[in-house]
Amino acid sequence: MSMMISRTVLQRRLRSVGRAVYWRLPPGWRESIIDFSYRHAGGLFRGIGHYEIWRQQRLAINSPNSVAGLSRLTEIDNVAPLPQAPGRIVIHAHVYYPDLAQEFAARLRNMPYSYDLFVSVANENGMRVCRSAFAYLPRMGHLRVEVVPNRGRDLAPMFCAFGAELKTYDFIAHIHTKKSLYNKGTTEGWRDYLLSSLLGSEGRIRRIFNLLADDTGMVFPQNYSKVPYAGSTWLANRASGVAWSHRLGVRAPSSGYFDFPIGSMFWARMDALRPLFDVGLTLEDFDAEAGQLDGTLAHTMERLLGVVARGSGRRIAILRDANTPSWSPWRFDQYLHRGRTASEEMLAMPELKLIIFDVFDTLLVRPLLDPEQLKAVVARQAGGALGEKYLAWRAEAERCARDRAGRDVDLNHIFREVARLADLDESSTLRLKALEVAAEAAAVLPRPGALELLQHALVCGKKVVLASDMYLPATCIERMLAEQGIAGWHKLYVSSEIGLRKDTGRLYDHILADWSVAVGEVMVVGDNERSDLQIPGDRGMRTLHMLRPVELARGTIRLAQLIDKVEHEGSLDADVGLGLIVRKFFSRVFHDRFDPEAIIPAPDARAIGYAVAGPLVLAFTQWLLDRASQGGVKRLHFLAREGQFLKLVYDRIALGIEHAPASSYLVLSRRAVNVPAIKSIEDVLLIARTSFGPAPLEDYLLERFGLDPAQVEKEGLFGRGLWRKGRPVDVRDGDVDALRPLLDALLPAILRQAELERRGLVAYLNEQGVNDTNPTRVVDIGYSATIQHRLNALLGGGIDGYYMATFLNTESMEARFDVWAEGCFCHRAAQDEGAPLFIRRSFYAEKLLSSDDPQVIRYGLDEAGTAVPEFRVLTREERETTGVRADVRAGALEFVEDVMTVREGLLPDFRFPPQLAMALFETFVDRLSPAEQAVLRGLVLDDHYCGRGLVA
Repeated sequence: MSMMISRTVLQRRLRSVGRAVYWRLPPGWRESIIDFSYRHAGGLFRGIGHYEIWRQQRLAINSPNSVAGLSRLTEIDNVAPLPQAPGRIVIHAHVYYPDLAQEFAARLRNMPYSYDLFVSVANENGMRVCRSAFAYLPRMGHLRVEVVPNRGRDLAPMFCAFGAELKTYDFIAHIHTKKSLYNKGTTEGWRDYLLSSLLGSEGRIRRIFNLLADDTGMVFPQNYSKVPYAGSTWLANRASGVAWSHRLGVRAPSSGYFDFPIGSMFWARMDALRPLFDVGLTLEDFDAEAGQLDGTLAHTMERLLGVVARGSGRRIAILRDANTPSWSPWRFDQYLHRGRTASEEMLAMPELKLIIFDVFDTLLVRPLLDPEQLKAVVARQAGGALGEKYLAWRAEAERCARDRAGRDVDLNHIFREVARLADLDESSTLRLKALEVAAEAAAVLPRPGALELLQHALVCGKKVVLASDMYLPATCIERMLAEQGIAGWHKLYVSSEIGLRKDTGRLYDHILADWSVAVGEVMVVGDNERSDLQIPGDRGMRTLHMLRPVELARGTIRLAQLIDKVEHEGSLDADVGLGLIVRKFFSRVFHDRFDPEAIIPAPDARAIGYAVAGPLVLAFTQWLLDRASQGGVKRLHFLAREGQFLKLVYDRIALGIEHAPASSYLVLSRRAVNVPAIKSIEDVLLIARTSFGPAPLEDYLLERFGLDPAQVEKEGLFGRGLWRKGRPVDVRDGDVDALRPLLDALLPAILRQAELERRGLVAYLNEQGVNDTNPTRVVDIGYSATIQHRLNALLGGGIDGYYMATFLNTESMEARFDVWAEGCFCHRAAQDEGAPLFIRRSFYAEKLLSSDDPQVIRYGLDEAGTAVPEFRVLTREERETTGVRADVRAGALEFVEDVMTVREGLLPDFRFPPQLAMALFETFVDRLSPAEQAVLRGLVLDDHYCGRGLVA
C-alpha cells in the first residue's frame, strides 16, 4: 500500500508539472511530447484518465482486430473515381474563426467539379477575410458570404440563413472551422481529420461522389480516434431528438448508439436531408450561445443529420480511418481495450474514497434488448383485458404520478395512477403490481465481471454504495442483489425513495453530501452514457463506463441489422430470444477475445452451438410440437442422423406437456431406403437423377444401387460400349441421358439387390411400428423428403413428414401418395439462386446438427428373422470431429435450458420465433469469419451418397 501511495504522490506532482509544461509547449509539439512520455514512462501514468485513453488507442492500433476486414465501414480507396459531377453541387462553410479561412481555401482547391460556395461568418471582419480567401478558387461558381448571428453554432446558418437556396442543389457538403477549445487540446487534429476525409484530394472527392451517385444518402468519416465513443449516443439530447424526429416524420433510434457525423461535417444528397431543410427552422429555434457543451438544439440537429439521412431509405457510408484503424464506427475498441487490469487500477487509486455503482445493466442484466419490454412480459402474464389495460396505461401512469408528486415516485404511486386511468379494482391493481415485482426479480442475472469489480473496490478499502434511478422499492432491489450473490456494499440509494435522480445530477449531490466527500474523491461505475458518465463527469467525478450488452452487440458488424429489426418490430418473443444471446455473450465486462467479424465475440464450437444451432433446433421443435399436437399425432419418428439431436431437444421441451406426441428414432438413410423401394426403371431413374460426383462409376453404382463393383465387369458393360472405363459419373440438373443405356442393362441386377435389401428394411420398419397399417409422421432437417418418398413407395403411402425446410419438388410425392411434407423455416422453396439463404447454405445446418453415429447402409436379417443394420465404418477424420460436435451440442442444450428457465420463471408461453432462428442462422452463414470457418471445418461429414466422400 505504501508503494501505491508513493506512486500516487508522484503522479500528482507529474500531473501538476505536466500541465504547466504542456500549455507552454508550441501546439505542434504537444502530442509528440505526450506520446513520448507515455511510451517510455507509462507506469507512472497508470490510472490517469488521459493516459488510459491513450493506452486504449495504442492497443487498438496494434490489435489484429483493428483491420478493416468485414466491416460496416467504407474503404474509400476501393471505390472508383467518378469522372463527371452527377448534379449541381453546393458547399456550406461556417467560418467562425476567420484565421482558418486560408486552410479551408486550400482544401476547397481540391474540388474536381463545379460548385457554388455559401459561407457564414460571425462578423464583418470574417466577411472581409473570407471574401478575400475564397475569391479565386478554381471551379467555384457563385460565392456568397454573409454575417449570421452567433446562434446555433455551424448548423443554424446552414438551415436558417441559406436553407431556401441550398435545398435547390442536388448535393451538399457542410464544413466548419472546428477548434473545440473547451477540451484544452484533447481532440487536437479533429478538424484536420474531418477535412482530410471529406476534401483531402481530388481523387478522394471523386470517389465520394461515386458513392453519392449510387445509392448513398450521406458520407462522413469514422469517429475521430480521440473522441470518446460515448459521443455516438443522444447524451443530453434524447428528449429533444425524439420530439424532433416525430416532427420530421422519421423514426428515432433507440436510446443507445447510432450513426451520425460527429463533428457535423459531411457530404450528402440533398434529398436525403430535405426534411431538415423543409421543416422551417429559424435562428430563434436555436439556443442562445453560452458555451454549452451539450443539450442544445444544435447538438440535437447534429445527431438528426444521421437519423434523417437513414430515414430517407438511402444508405450511409462511413469512411474508414486508415491512420488509426478500428473496426467500430463508434470506436468501441476504446472500451474493449481498457481491460481488467486498468479498470482495477482505476478503482484502487488512493485519492478515491467512494465508489458509486449503478445497479441495472451494470450489476444486474436482463434477457431483453429493451428493458421496457418487461412491461409486455407483465401484460402477457396478466392476460386478457387486464393485460391490455396494463400495457396501455402503465407508462402514462408513471408520467402522471411524477407530475403529481413533482419528484420521482415508487410503485405505490404508479399503480394508484394505473388504477385510476384504467378503472381497475384493488384486487386487479395489486395483482398487476405483484406480477411486475416478480417479473423484475425473475429477469435478472449478475453481470459477469461486475461483481468482481465491486469486490475489488471493497478489498482496496473503498466505501461502495449503489445508486439507481428506479421505481422499485429498495427492499426489493436488495433482495434481488442478495439472490444473485451481490453483497458487501455499504448503502443503496433508490431515486423513488429519495425523490432525487441521477439523470438530473441531484442524487449524486445528495450522496456526496451524505458521505462528506469531494467530487475528486468519487468514482461512478455504470452503463448509462448520460446519467453514469456525462453528468458525473461534468461534475468532476471520475467514471468507469460499462457498455450495455445490447449496445456492444449493436456495434458489431453482423448483429447490428438484426437487433435494429427486432427492436423496430417490437415482438416480445423476438426481443427475449435475441436478448438471451446478447446477455450470454455481450454482458461480460471484460472480453479476453473479441472477434468483431464474428456473430458473437469468441466464436468457438460451444458458443456457435448456443447462438446458432440452439435457436434453430429449439424453434423447429417448438413448431413441431405445436403442429403435431394440433394434428392429433401420437408418435413422431425422427430420422437419423440429424434427427438424433432434434429428438433430444424435442424430448426436453415436451417433458411435462400433456398429450405431447411420443418420439422414436429411426435409423435410416437415403441409401438404406432407396434401394429396397426400387420396383421399376422409373424408380431407378428417380434415384439416378439426384446430383452426384464427379466420381468413379463403381462408387456411383455401389452408393445408389448397392451393386458390387465386380458386377460392372461381370455384366461386361465396358466391353459392350455402355460406358467408357475410367469415365467419371457427373450428374447435374437431373440429366442422366448418358447413363440411361447403362441403367437399362443393369436393371435386373438392381431389382435383385432391391428385393434382397427389402426384406431386412421391412422387418426393421415393422419392429419400429412403421408399416402400412399405422399412420406415420417422420421428422428430419429436409429438404426433398427423399426418405419419406421412398417409404411411401415401399409401403404404399401413409407417411407424412415435418421438416425444417422443404423443396418445391415434394409436391409430386404429396400428390402421388396423398400425403404431405411440411417445412417450418421454408416450405416448398425453389432450388435456384433465388432460394432463401437457409436453403443455399443447408449443408452448414447438417454439419451443426449431425451425430457421431456411422451411416446405416442397409438392413439384413439374422437367423431369427430380426433386422440387422450394416453401418459404414467411421474414418479417423470422422472420429476426430466428435469433440467439436459435442461442444456444439453442449452449447445448444445450454441455450435450450436457458429458454426453459425463461418459460418457468418469466414468460410461460414464450416461443422462440422461427423467423429469428432462421435470421440468426443466415446471419451466421452469410459471411463466415475465419474463426467460424475453423469451427465448421472441424465438423467432417460423409457425403458418399452424392459422390463427394468426406466433406469438411
